[in-house]
Amino acid sequence: MILIIPLIIGSIVITSIISLQNISGVRAKFYDIYELSGIQLMNKLSVEVNEIAKDLNSLATHPVLANSTAPLNDQINLLQRHLNFSNSEYLAVSVYDRNGTAIIDTSDKSPDGNALQEEFFKQALAGGTYFDKNPDEIAFNQTGFHFSAPIYDANKVIKSIMDLEVSISFIDNIVNNTLFQNDIENGSLNFTSRLIHSDGSVIYAASQENGSHDQNGQPDMKVPLPGAPITEYDKRKSQDSVVIVVPESENADGYRSDGNWTLLLEGNLAPIMSDYNKTVNGFLISSTVILLIAIVVTIIAVKKIISPITYLKNSALELSKGNFGKEIVVGGSNEVKDLSISLEAMRRNMENSKKNLIRKVRERTKDLERANEELRTKEIQVNSINNELKISNRAREEFLSMVIQELKNPITPMKHYIEMMQKENKSDADDFNRKALIIISRNISKLETIIDDFFALYKLELNSFPINNEVTNIVDLVKKNILRLSPLMEDKNIRLNPIVNASGSVLCDPVRVNQVLFHLVNNAVNHVPEQGGEITIRVDEEAEIPSKMSNYDNVNKHHKSIIFTVEDNGIWIQPENTEGLPNKLCQIDSSLVRKIGGTGLGLIICKVIIESQGGKIWIDLSYRDGASFKFTLDAV
Repeated sequence: MILIIPLIIGSIVITSIISLQNISGVRAKFYDIYELSGIQLMNKLSVEVNEIAKDLNSLATHPVLANSTAPLNDQINLLQRHLNFSNSEYLAVSVYDRNGTAIIDTSDKSPDGNALQEEFFKQALAGGTYFDKNPDEIAFNQTGFHFSAPIYDANKVIKSIMDLEVSISFIDNIVNNTLFQNDIENGSLNFTSRLIHSDGSVIYAASQENGSHDQNGQPDMKVPLPGAPITEYDKRKSQDSVVIVVPESENADGYRSDGNWTLLLEGNLAPIMSDYNKTVNGFLISSTVILLIAIVVTIIAVKKIISPITYLKNSALELSKGNFGKEIVVGGSNEVKDLSISLEAMRRNMENSKKNLIRKVRERTKDLERANEELRTKEIQVNSINNELKISNRAREEFLSMVIQELKNPITPMKHYIEMMQKENKSDADDFNRKALIIISRNISKLETIIDDFFALYKLELNSFPINNEVTNIVDLVKKNILRLSPLMEDKNIRLNPIVNASGSVLCDPVRVNQVLFHLVNNAVNHVPEQGGEITIRVDEEAEIPSKMSNYDNVNKHHKSIIFTVEDNGIWIQPENTEGLPNKLCQIDSSLVRKIGGTGLGLIICKVIIESQGGKIWIDLSYRDGASFKFTLDAV
């Protein structure tokens, strides 16, 4: 029942919509008929005007009229014959000299008139055919139009002006033979046609009603809106009327005129649409009554079905809020009863579950309280252990500092004594002693470096590695490091090349940057060859960073950076040997440990120092002439 009623309502609504669309379709067809007829009428008017203009041009170029020596009687007879044997709407032909004086006039007007100030005369005197589209009083007290054209002599000079006066009745003939001819005869259409000039005046008016035709000539009236008469007529549109506006098309022959015509075609569709509208209205009324009955029946049926369902919905909402005390009992169809029974069973189960849950919650609460007490006890113990660990770490740091200091204490005087011995015995000592002193000095420096690296690594683990950033001049930073690093090159005669292609300052900790450069240069010193060793320290501004720079090439490109590069001509670093650097305690090639030595801590310390200052450090794998390490600092 519920499904059938919406189908009935939908069918009625769709049928009503289709019926209304059919009414619109029938009315649209009549609009098309009126519009097509109006366009045909205007086209025929244009054709007729063109024919008259061509006829006038043909007559104006006749040899008798163009010949200045032709007798006047011959010219008059020619014009009279043309009027007698041509279109019946031609009322008179006049010929004027260049001063506007009538030479020939076949009308009933006095030949004494002067046309010098007439518009048709001035336009024709300027050359070309002229058609005055605004009608005026012409020969024999009739209303019509002036068609004028110049008459040229043998030298192609305007000799005189010819004026052909045509009755307005030629429009009526076209309307009678064109507009709804079949429908006029059987009286099925009622319409009114008007020709409106661009100045708003009515040129021609005719009406057709109940099979009779009434031609009104030229009424003494004007449309209130010159240039746009349709606006006034739009206000009079209704369901049973149609208004068609057809403007005159541009004349193909190009004759000059003082304005355009617009056809205003107004029709009454009431007689035709009356029976059709009655049928459709009756159908719509019946459909509306059936629709209202169907809606009422649907409301009653739906209410009867919805009422118990609404009750069950409200009961379910109460259950969702935790109210399980109210029993659920409802009547209705078998399906609704089954649903109420199921809902009541669910209510009872939920009520029992709630009671059990409350009991278990109380038990768990007591357990949690006991667990919280144990956690508080454990927390006190953990805090005590943490305090002991802090004391232990502090003691270990103090102990390590003391050990490192104790290790450095004998190294310092040893270093000084070796330097003194080298200076004193520089000339007297033999090669063996000199080499022995160099080896001892080098190993003392290595031992000192290892001790410093282990202490720095320990501070990294304790996160107590201080960084004090300040604005540092790039050139001064490089110069100071060159002076400090030069002694490392003397033993192996290594060439150190500083190249600074950047100016300005960087934001960094200069002490820590010196430490980075020392580690990188010291590492290069250990790997360059004994003869011909070369190390380059280069500084570039915003240098292009390669797309692949080992495993830690995510260089920050969002800020203007200064690139520091330490290159040597020693051992080439192969890509497979860079994995994990500098994140593990190893050397690039473990086979060099015996030969060169070192712990591999220097790169880890460099990485921490540079990244803590907002920069990045990486190995340039594209450099194949040795090793190339790069790091960035933010420019200021």
